[in-house]
Amino acid sequence: MKRLTIAALVATVACGGGGAQEDPVPVTGFGILSGKTVVVLPVQYVRQVPGGWPGGASSARDAARQADAEITFALSEYDGRATWITAEMQVAALERQPSIQGVNPYLLSADLLRREGKDEKYFRDPLLREVRLLAALFESRYSLWPLELLYLKDKDADTGRLAIRTFLLDVRTGTVLAYMLVPGDEQPPATAGALAALGQEFAVVVSP
Repeated sequence: MKRLTIAALVATVACGGGGAQEDPVPVTGFGILSGKTVVVLPVQYVRQVPGGWPGGASSARDAARQADAEITFALSEYDGRATWITAEMQVAALERQPSIQGVNPYLLSADLLRREGKDEKYFRDPLLREVRLLAALFESRYSLWPLELLYLKDKDADTGRLAIRTFLLDVRTGTVLAYMLVPGDEQPPATAGALAALGQEFAVVVSP
């Protein structure tokens, strides 16, 4: 890919490569991703679970990277339904574009989106700018974000399961198209098997 300026990259995504800006597409699920190039952002937040960190990791960072690996593996089984752009691919593309500064897929400005959750209909700068720049590197409109690992307690029970807070973002319009909690299975959340199962369930849910 030839070098582009930051302004050109943002314009490419915001205007769809030069055409008129499209309206947000109403969706009830992730079928809109069929055949599309999708930027899959890395897990950014991790909460402790009964027994320690998710997956038996030694730290929040370790748990997040383990989750990324499980998600990447699981999504690879659905190649062809969409083109999944992983965090490693994003970092490599950024390294080829030294004109882009201050954008790190692992450290995005997500605090507001995390706090508002399902009630947030739009996301704005600085997050919008960051995600647009990443998406423009791959001429992508959509970003899938398994934002946070957490423990989801079962209703009326003393048990629970590992889950991922997940967002589907339209980077052209700054719209949150979908939000959901994707639960794993009933394995103890601080075991490696729980993260693997969660990655598989995530891929099943989001793959068109």
